Amino acid sequence: MAVLPNSAEHIEARLEAQRASTLVQVGALIGAALCIAGAALLQNPINTQRKELQLVLQSNIYKELPPKYAWVSAAGGTFRGIAADILWARAEQLKQDGKYYELHQLAKWITTLQPRFPQVWQFQSWNMSYNISVATKTAPERWQWVYNGIRLIRDEGIPNNEKSIPLYQQLAWTWFHKVGDRMDDFHMTYKRVWAATMETLLGPPPVAVSNKEAIDWFRPVAEAPQRLEELLEKHPKLAKTVDDLAAAGVDVNAGTSSQNLFHPLEENFFRPWTRYQREVSLAAYYKEPPKRSPQQQRLVEIFEATDPEDMNALLAFLRAKVLREQYKMDPQYMLDLTGRIGSSEPLPIDWRTPWAQGLYWAMYGADKARELKNAKEFDKLSVDRIVLFALKTLAKSGRYVFRLNLDDPMQSFLNMLPDLRYIDAMHAKYLELGKEHLEEGEDPGNTAGETLRSGHVNELHDAIVNLYLAGRVEDARKYLEYLAVNYKELYTGRIQEQYLQSVDDFVWNQVKDMSDSYNTANAMIYSLLHAGFWGLASGYGDELAARQALAATLYRKYQEDKLRDPEGRRSLPPFEQMVANALGQFVTDPGTPMAIRAMVWQREPDTVKQRIYDFILPELKRQAEMVNFDVDKAFPEPAGMEEYRKANPMPKQVETIERKSRLEND
Repeated sequence: MAVLPNSAEHIEARLEAQRASTLVQVGALIGAALCIAGAALLQNPINTQRKELQLVLQSNIYKELPPKYAWVSAAGGTFRGIAADILWARAEQLKQDGKYYELHQLAKWITTLQPRFPQVWQFQSWNMSYNISVATKTAPERWQWVYNGIRLIRDEGIPNNEKSIPLYQQLAWTWFHKVGDRMDDFHMTYKRVWAATMETLLGPPPVAVSNKEAIDWFRPVAEAPQRLEELLEKHPKLAKTVDDLAAAGVDVNAGTSSQNLFHPLEENFFRPWTRYQREVSLAAYYKEPPKRSPQQQRLVEIFEATDPEDMNALLAFLRAKVLREQYKMDPQYMLDLTGRIGSSEPLPIDWRTPWAQGLYWAMYGADKARELKNAKEFDKLSVDRIVLFALKTLAKSGRYVFRLNLDDPMQSFLNMLPDLRYIDAMHAKYLELGKEHLEEGEDPGNTAGETLRSGHVNELHDAIVNLYLAGRVEDARKYLEYLAVNYKELYTGRIQEQYLQSVDDFVWNQVKDMSDSYNTANAMIYSLLHAGFWGLASGYGDELAARQALAATLYRKYQEDKLRDPEGRRSLPPFEQMVANALGQFVTDPGTPMAIRAMVWQREPDTVKQRIYDFILPELKRQAEMVNFDVDKAFPEPAGMEEYRKANPMPKQVETIERKSRLEND
């Protein structure tokens, strides 16, 4: 028979075990409480250190979110992450299937679920600008989607992720590549629409002025007060103008939203103001004053009743307001950029160009990158490259000859000319940024380093040719000498043979083979003459002289072995007649706004105009009638025309003049 344990001892042992277990639990709870208290004490120092080391982009990713995102973030909870994962998987499948419109709606849901996730904004913007846009067929549709992609990342993505450098890179790249490059079939439409938008807002930049004067033209916008009360305190008489505008339906305090394509002030104030300014500038050419709508007439009366100084102050205030609110651009930063792009002196920036927009956002992103301690080298290099791309393109195509069509901006006239002022800026910026992206242990000397070497050299080659063709031979020689001294052969250290040539030989060797045939030489000479007229149209008369001198040199080089051509089959017309012919072609080209043509005509010497006037007058009359211009005011008859007609009876065709001149020369 088994012996039962003593019941008293058994009970006591169980109680002792329970007491020990309780002590362990109490000890564990006390330890846990101490750990939690310690963690709580360390949390603030840890968070502070994380912020100092910039290990997080936002200290609280849901703090200060706009209402449209905040309610989803608050309500979604755990489900938000699961839903986002499912939507991302579906989005990837739609991308593979090419279903971009459905993908667009899906991505909008994802941005709402994950507003602090930069990649979704980057992907959605790219999808709109590059995928959905090319699936459309018309110019307005194309621009709608390209600009939707820009607006999404500019107006919503970056404000929600201000320290995400890839977002700035994507925005700057879209401006530079999609809008500014020539890869898209509708790229000129994009450029015209954006130029129209900025010119309507800021007005046409001044031409034929110094760099300082052009910068000072924008300075009032950068320095304008941000509050209407401050403006009225400085210009009290504007209170009546503000009241009159309000009575006419223009609220100068109007705001905007990311859903608006334009700011209300652009529609209600700046378009009427631009139309009024156009009427004033062309008044001397009109046969009859243009008709105005009742609303336009009412606004014109307000404009004309306002003191000019006060009106300029109001314009600067409203321009700055629209830039900040609609385009998310800081006017002061825009002004500061004129002194930061690398040139020896500040350069004006034409904000009508897409490359200026790319430059703004790339440099803004580069500044953000330099604030971050953990920014990736690839991200910094990406935005810096776009800065260089923008500067080199401004040097080649950044001077606009633009004629705004307010009623149909896509039909505005645009011609893009080189702005050689940006060559120095591009060169200096290559040297500056090259030193920030060196390989380990690399000594760049006075070069852009290995990372940026090829781009720097190629752009300087183009710059030498463009400077030479513009008559700036000494500047071209300076850069050729720079290449000879600093970019020697990699393995031998010798000066490269191509840089041992004179600047004349360096340039002419690149164009000689192209100019040996009659057709090519003829085309090149007329191209140079036309480029000179465009320079004159944009206020640079020295460029006209330089281009004509270069055209004359090319003419002489071609004609050297053609002097004994009795039939004149290979000989060019007399150079003076070629200049007159080029002028005639320029001023009768219906694709160029008549105001631009009239300006060039009035600046040319009478001796050139006499040769062509009677030939082009009938066509000018026909075209002037169509646009309500007085041809005698726009294209006045050259002085001494009667004497010229007596000495040179007009043949039926210009070709007869050319033939007669050849025979006289022979």
